[in-house]
Amino acid sequence: MGVMQMFAWGLSAGPAAYGLDVLTDDQRAVLRCLARGHAEHEIARVLGLGQQRVADEVAEILRRLDLPDRVAAVVFAHEAGMLHLPFPR
Repeated sequence: MGVMQMFAWGLSAGPAAYGLDVLTDDQRAVLRCLARGHAEHEIARVLGLGQQRVADEVAEILRRLDLPDRVAAVVFAHEAGMLHLPFPR
């Protein structure tokens, strides 16, 4: 199991083990939207990108972070502290 897989499953030391610096600003924006549960067509609309460009960016994010799928990317984003969600009351 690689470092990225360990991180995606919560088995690593945390974000310091592997930084987000391997992603471009656009890729980080796409990943944030993905982690919020947006579909590719919604991400394209919100970020003003073409839907194919979003699909390409998602594929590149998975490749660069060595993640198997979108679910692992969402887990990665949350564990990396990319989103600050309020706790339910």
